[in-house]
Amino acid sequence: MGKHRCGYKFVLSLLLLLSCGSLTGCTPTFSKQLRQRASPPISFQELLEKGEAQEGELVVLGGYILKALNEPEGSLLTMLHAPLDSGDKPKSQDLSEGRFLVRTKRFLDPEIYSKGRKLSVVGKVSGVQPQPLGNRLYRYPIIEAEELHLWPKEKRYMRRYRDHWHPWYPSRIAPIRGGFNNFPLLRFTKF
Repeated sequence: MGKHRCGYKFVLSLLLLLSCGSLTGCTPTFSKQLRQRASPPISFQELLEKGEAQEGELVVLGGYILKALNEPEGSLLTMLHAPLDSGDKPKSQDLSEGRFLVRTKRFLDPEIYSKGRKLSVVGKVSGVQPQPLGNRLYRYPIIEAEELHLWPKEKRYMRRYRDHWHPWYPSRIAPIRGGFNNFPLLRFTKF
């Protein structure tokens, strides 16, 4: 009987641990109250075209930081828009529809909020500000931030390349030319 009770406790503790671990993975990026106030969602294209008409609306946007500028009354971030996934994390910057500005009353350290970092924001639209971008005047929608979420830097892993030409490697692969369209063929040789 003691043997079965011990196994029962182990299974229960394992289930408890797994359920707690799964709950922490489902935490929302922004508070529920802000998320509810920000619906229905406004598309970024609509924000670019009718920014003045959307003034005062609460939006959820995200993208990549292009520049962080600290001013006496707070910080100003220039962002490259990226669509958000279901967890409010910015997707690829190749899917960008434009740029926008994020204004906050907090001091944001430019070393932490550096170029290329992913950022999601909930804030109110406070108009459009024309600024030069290259040789043209670009209309930047301005978002007064209520909540910011800076995403952690993603680690890049390199694949380890196995050197087949190493002298202690048991068999050697010798590339030879020839065949269809002159693609290299592989021939195994043993030494």
